[in-house]
Amino acid sequence: MNTTAKYAIIAGLFSLAAGFGVMADPPPQAVPPGGGKPIKVQVEMISLPVVVTTGRGEYVTDLKKEDFAVVDNGKNQKIAGFATVEEPISVALVLDSSDSTRPYADILQNEAIRFVSFLKKDDGLAILSFADDVVLWESFSLYKKKNPMVIRQLDHRGLSAVYEGVWLALEQVLKHEFGKKALLLFSDGVDTRSQTVTKEETLDLARRTEATIYCICYHPGKGRSGLFPVPGGGGNTRADVKPDLDYLEKLARYSGGTLVEAKKIDDLSYAFRKISRELSSQYSIGYYPNNLQRKGEFHNVEVRLKKPGLTARTKQGYYAPNE
Repeated sequence: MNTTAKYAIIAGLFSLAAGFGVMADPPPQAVPPGGGKPIKVQVEMISLPVVVTTGRGEYVTDLKKEDFAVVDNGKNQKIAGFATVEEPISVALVLDSSDSTRPYADILQNEAIRFVSFLKKDDGLAILSFADDVVLWESFSLYKKKNPMVIRQLDHRGLSAVYEGVWLALEQVLKHEFGKKALLLFSDGVDTRSQTVTKEETLDLARRTEATIYCICYHPGKGRSGLFPVPGGGGNTRADVKPDLDYLEKLARYSGGTLVEAKKIDDLSYAFRKISRELSSQYSIGYYPNNLQRKGEFHNVEVRLKKPGLTARTKQGYYAPNE
């Protein structure tokens, strides 16, 4: 991807954070035929974000490592790393600040600032916005400082570079964080600006990222208002664009997150609060695949629970290295 100078402020970000809250087991070793000294096998740990609910949709937050089982392409795996819901999480808050959000800008800003107040003291926070450009307002702090009032500086003008916003948040901001991490995207999913990243590239990245993507979409029922160029339309405009719920749902589902729709202004408070509860209820499970062939194939992953009546949600899977 060729980024512009506008994005250069993001490219150099690196921060230190805690890894798994419980000491992870070492990678597996291979023993040569006939015995001898074990040979170390270079296998990267696969990290899975996991949210557990009851049949009534209540979050379950008191489980232990022994309560989980992981299946990778049909084969049982040994859990090597485990982080409880109490472990801190790094959150990238990515807000649409295009012209379409101007009618409810004050309410959006209020709810986004309130969302930050729900984060725990040791959680990390980065704040980005996208319109004509992607802007990093607040980077992750080594000391977990949070300055949500920068949200008041959003201008709410211009087009919508949602694809570039998602890509930069995942690849240039969250990628350098360790431990649990999530992206919270406020958007209708309609891109009218991105030139360096496509929808398909961001969806592929959603499958590969270790971050969980949560999406909030506000749409009162008639679609987006305001005049702006239609992508590929040669300068044509239209005043009513429906949200791309399919795109947002896939972003979330591929990464183990969820999409929350807000059809009324009053629903925004519920949507942000629901995501904050999800974040505070998230486990992290790590394992070294015992069936990795390094052929670039996609591995389907399932997290099972040994206690009856509970359901686990995690990402769909991951791509093996292609070597």
